[in-house]
Amino acid sequence: MDKNKVDLAKRIGARVQELREDQGLKLKELSEITGLSSSFLSRMEHGATVPSIQTLQIISDSLKVDIGYLFKEEEKKYVITYQGSRKINHSQRGAKGKVTYKVESLAEGMINPFMDPFVLTCLARDHEGFESVQHGGQEIIYVLEGEIEMTLGKKQFVMKKGDAVYHDSTIPHKVISLSKKPAKILSVNLMPGKRENVPELLR
Repeated sequence: MDKNKVDLAKRIGARVQELREDQGLKLKELSEITGLSSSFLSRMEHGATVPSIQTLQIISDSLKVDIGYLFKEEEKKYVITYQGSRKINHSQRGAKGKVTYKVESLAEGMINPFMDPFVLTCLARDHEGFESVQHGGQEIIYVLEGEIEMTLGKKQFVMKKGDAVYHDSTIPHKVISLSKKPAKILSVNLMPGKRENVPELLR
C-alpha cells in the first residue's frame, strides 16, 4: 500500500478498535455481530488492510456510529514545534510596503487554540506610515533579543531583553525595533473570538 492508504488503514483500524473496546466487545463478539472473521477484524484494527465501503458500513452499523466517524482524523491535543523547522511567514506593513515582521508560529496545527503564541522578529528600521493595530483579547510580549519601542495608545515605552508587557489588545499598539540588528520578541495572544485589523501575513 502507498503511504496514503497506509495512513487511512491505520486510522480506520484505530477507530474500530477504540469503538469496540469502548463498548466492551471482544474481537470474537464483534465477529459474531458483523459476520466478519476475527482474523480479518484483527488485521483491519492493526492497519494491515483497507476494508471496502460495504464492509465498513456493516461494521459502523454494528457499532452504532456513522460511517464517516471511521475516516475522521484524530484532533490534536498538543503540538510540538522544533527550532529551525517551524514555518516562517512575513508581514508587510508601512507606506513603502517594506517587509517589517518575520512571524514564527508556535501553535501551528493545534485544533481550536485559545492562544496565539509566536516569535516575532522586527526587521525594518524605516517605520514611516507604520500604524498601530488593535483587536480583541489580551496579549503578553516578552523581549528575547534587541531593543524595541512599544506603543500603547499614545504612550511609548523602550524595552530591552528580559522586559515584558501584558496589555489589553483593544488598546492600539505596535512594536518597532530600536536595535541595529533585528529585535526578537515572544508574543502570546489570548483570543476570545476572531481577531481583526492585524498584520496581513505574506505566504
